[in-house]
Amino acid sequence: MIIDAHSLPPNISLEVEVCIVGGGPAGIALAREFANQKFQVCLLESGGCKLEQDIQSLADGKVIGDPYPNLSESRCRQFGGTAHTWGSPIGYKQSGFRCFPLDKIDFEQREWLPYSGWPFTRTDLDPFYQRAHQVCQLGAFTYNVEDWEKTSARRLPLKSDRFMTTISQYSSRSIFTQDYQQQIGQASNITTLLHATVVEIETDEVAKSVTRLRVACSQDKQFWISAKVFVLATGGIENARLLLLSNRVQKTGLGNQNELVGRFFMERRYISCGMLVPYNRHFFDRTSLYDIRNVRGVPVMAQVTLSENLMHREQLLNFGAQLLPRPQFHQREAIRSLKTLLTSVYHAKLPKNTLEHLGNAIRDSNYIAAATFWAAIRQLPGLQRSYWSYLNFEKRRFSMLEVISQFEQAPDPNNRVVLSHERDRLNQNKAEVHWQLNNIDLYTIERVKKIWAEEVARAGIGKFQPAEVLKAKELALYRPSCHHMGTTRMHDNPRQGVVNANCRVHGIENLYIAGSSVFPTSGYANPTLTIIALAIRLADHIKAILNVSPEIISTGLEVDNLVSNNR
Repeated sequence: MIIDAHSLPPNISLEVEVCIVGGGPAGIALAREFANQKFQVCLLESGGCKLEQDIQSLADGKVIGDPYPNLSESRCRQFGGTAHTWGSPIGYKQSGFRCFPLDKIDFEQREWLPYSGWPFTRTDLDPFYQRAHQVCQLGAFTYNVEDWEKTSARRLPLKSDRFMTTISQYSSRSIFTQDYQQQIGQASNITTLLHATVVEIETDEVAKSVTRLRVACSQDKQFWISAKVFVLATGGIENARLLLLSNRVQKTGLGNQNELVGRFFMERRYISCGMLVPYNRHFFDRTSLYDIRNVRGVPVMAQVTLSENLMHREQLLNFGAQLLPRPQFHQREAIRSLKTLLTSVYHAKLPKNTLEHLGNAIRDSNYIAAATFWAAIRQLPGLQRSYWSYLNFEKRRFSMLEVISQFEQAPDPNNRVVLSHERDRLNQNKAEVHWQLNNIDLYTIERVKKIWAEEVARAGIGKFQPAEVLKAKELALYRPSCHHMGTTRMHDNPRQGVVNANCRVHGIENLYIAGSSVFPTSGYANPTLTIIALAIRLADHIKAILNVSPEIISTGLEVDNLVSNNR
């Protein structure tokens, strides 16, 4: 059952056994695991089924440090959460998300990386990764390149073991934005409340147990939810923010007795390592493995990663690179010049260097015409923004491959989420993020560029043109991944983490956290598959606690009656 919380009577108190805060992928995965169990569940979502700007404004905040877009642009307050923003093309007018698990080394304590190490191993999480594969509707649980290669799509012929090729799989975002929403809405024991923003976690007088949540629909309407078990699943920024806002008993915020809540914020940018210019143009025919391709009905794409031996030997952070084809430099300049001219004409104001831009556009008019044609062709089924390797004529445009990389960011307690003095429309302190790259991050980026140049030369496949040394002011040129991690990190020692290995907040017996905010280290892999695996693991733990008792609370019926009586 899905209900708009605006329709509830004001100041009512509802009671369930499990309350999940957040209707994004983590919360949805949890709710699915609880569907049709013999206990009642309430799923709270701040937004509605469609994006609403007044609700989205609750995600506003600011970032201090390295350049970063407005925080409201990196999250989505809407049933389905950030899944609505996922944009990997996996077919005609179909967007998806990228999946692959964290590496074994990501779970290990690395002597050169302070604060590294998870309280369990990759092997321990593998059974839950396999179940997450089913939830995400992926192919076989294998990421070895040998299982996905074809004769016409082979890995780069590199000559050493420093780099390796691995595979990522893709699935449709609609499973979270549509399919599972319908399943949850039909579950007899789950009540989903939309437009329900949690503004405070209330506890007993010693903050050992959560008693209820204060939930707001607007400034002048609120209600309460009581439960046996509470789970925060609102993302890497909002999980920490909500704990910090709940400071009535613990003045520094819940779970923050060691001042760890909000610290160790990790994020990653997509950064260019440089250009691989092949000696032979047929090289593009042999690198289609690095494009999104359908293999046995599964969209997959290869990436280049560092070997674990190299990371240990040179004390490097984890890294993965996608290879994206690019036209010649002057052709890219022609496209930029044309865009500048068209924008200027639209605003009825020509740029000062109009003649230069016009000359660039005329010089490569043939290329612009071809690029325009193939941009139109891409709108045909299956030929959107990736899938370049399927278009033989389009490949003639390319002269190089850009190495676009994601790097693991080192956990740093100075990168953190705090409360701003500014307030949102519900009179709650906004989030303020302090974030910047540090020396080990920058060292890894520059060292990997050099290794690329060495490996390309050794393989004799072309030459590598490294990107210039990265400066802080240039970070604004690179898109962030919007993978917010680490702010309620997992560690069995409460002096080193906010939650324990079961994702329970230290010192509070019935408050748990789901999502990437519990990651002690980030790895370079997109976090969604790990988020779902951890959610399934947490769901098993909570079901064991509740012992799937036959006694149920008929909250779903009570809410239905309350809504009917209020109409």
